[in-house]
Amino acid sequence: MRLLGRRQPLVPIVDSPRPAVSSHPPASAAIAPAADPQRRNAAELVLRMALTDLKLRYQGSALGFAWTLLKPLMQFAVLYVVFSVFMRISVENYQLYLLLGVLIWNYIADGTTNGMMALVQKANIIKKVYFPRIYVVLAASLHHLLALLLSLTVFFVFFFAAGKTLTWAAPLALVAVALLYALVLGLSLLLAVLHLKFRDTSQIWELALMAGFFLSPVIYPLQVIPERFHTLLFLNPVTGLIQYTRLILLDGTLPSAAGALYVTVFSIGLLAAGLWLFGRHAHLAAEEL
Repeated sequence: MRLLGRRQPLVPIVDSPRPAVSSHPPASAAIAPAADPQRRNAAELVLRMALTDLKLRYQGSALGFAWTLLKPLMQFAVLYVVFSVFMRISVENYQLYLLLGVLIWNYIADGTTNGMMALVQKANIIKKVYFPRIYVVLAASLHHLLALLLSLTVFFVFFFAAGKTLTWAAPLALVAVALLYALVLGLSLLLAVLHLKFRDTSQIWELALMAGFFLSPVIYPLQVIPERFHTLLFLNPVTGLIQYTRLILLDGTLPSAAGALYVTVFSIGLLAAGLWLFGRHAHLAAEEL
């Protein structure tokens, strides 16, 4: 009796075919975290909306885009005649002092007003297409930031024409512009949510801007205000942003550490509060409009 059965024929072991190695990486590898297409598309959409708003702002007017530069210049000319000829404010480099204040204030006023109205102005799109609602406010704020940067080129034309030169502190003006943008964007987000709930917000904000124009040293030098009121004036972060930008560009000096820290914390804190409130209520925009 055989203990072993029949021998089974040997079956040759054939390797399974391996996929050909391509020199090109797979499609999934092309999508790296560093080049996130969703984030890139979002940035492109916001930029396109901002540029479109900038083009539509003066559509149909005879001078068109030139109003972006002419409007602050004409406002500056009127204020300069009133306060340097009739009221005779004698401050060194008052022309540059006034022009810089007007440009910063116009950016704050126009940026927050249009940011507040952005959701309402884009109501037709919001009701039909879903996309993150914050894109609308971001585009409005970016559109006015681009206008500010263009206006600052005019300021530097006058700056160099007056014989001024930039000092080592000048690059810090970019920090001031970044904090200014954070302040405007934070206010825009807060106001946009409030305006969805209460349409009276636009009227109240218009009055607040009118009061803020005179409570901030836009047209007058800080020296004309009694020193005992300076602390109250600097509680308004706009005062700090205007004055510190003037110190950096016109005087070539740095603001106080305490004042710079206060403006920084206030601007970033306001932006964080705006992002938080907008994130909680923006999803109801289509229902509120």
